[in-house]
Amino acid sequence: MSIVFAAPYSEPEDSVPEWGARPMKWIGVDGTVWPLTGAGSSSPRMLPGVKGLHMPRFEVYTSSTPLVPGEEILGYSTPARDVEWRLLFRASSAPDWEARHADFFDSLHPVETGRWLVGEGDAQRRLDLRGEFDGAHYFPRDPFVTGRAQIGLRLSAPRPFWVGKTISRSYQAEAEPDFIPSDPDDQNYYPTSVTGYSSARIRNPGNEPAYVRWTVAGPHPPGVTLGVGTFLVTVPFEIPEGSTFILNTDPTAPTTTLDGEDRTSQLGFQVFAPVPPGGASKLVIASGGTGDITVELDPLYWRAF
Repeated sequence: MSIVFAAPYSEPEDSVPEWGARPMKWIGVDGTVWPLTGAGSSSPRMLPGVKGLHMPRFEVYTSSTPLVPGEEILGYSTPARDVEWRLLFRASSAPDWEARHADFFDSLHPVETGRWLVGEGDAQRRLDLRGEFDGAHYFPRDPFVTGRAQIGLRLSAPRPFWVGKTISRSYQAEAEPDFIPSDPDDQNYYPTSVTGYSSARIRNPGNEPAYVRWTVAGPHPPGVTLGVGTFLVTVPFEIPEGSTFILNTDPTAPTTTLDGEDRTSQLGFQVFAPVPPGGASKLVIASGGTGDITVELDPLYWRAF
């Protein structure tokens, strides 16, 4: 009988990927910060079995008729997102366990939202969560004896989409040509005092349409025009030098202020358009002023990564 000795197969060293836990943090309603994974996490620590990172639930609306086979897709809506965590609380002493447990649950609230952060750097996304409590949790063993307890949490995201890194673009007024050209043979007259920002564009890399926030630094005379596509708004009042006008077109958090003072009523009824997902959209910016104009967009994603 012959015996063959062979070393077990192993992948080449350069083909082994570097794996590690996805960074996760919880920022509570009280402002406390809790690393849930990675080297910075201690107690509580996220256990396997996390719900809420992947696709949300879509409710698709359809119509049908006996005259046409199948159905017509009318659109969809996205209800609040259900989230579930399994957390391990552990400590080396009973007082320490009690303090960590109490402080963490004080960071949750059934109505107010904290923030779940997943990833880091430009890849980080966030989801605002509130706690859902039914009073059904029980401790199978006394944590003051074992120093450990696994606790499941149910949470809800009223706004179901993950929010990515804010995209910000600042634009300066383009040089305005002289009204009367210096060259008498030049017939290109410009009978206008409006300064243009023709290169203004913003990209939405998300999965859903997203609304923009405008920040206009004075000076600008009355008549600043801002918009996406054909949906425009004209600011009827002056923005003095040193002042800041902010217009948030998101219908979930509309804001119209000049130096912090609400000016919504002066704009009247407006209809704002979002930036469609998956590409760059041209912005409309026109003014007779010279202050910088900044536009920001928070891309909305279906998943945490």
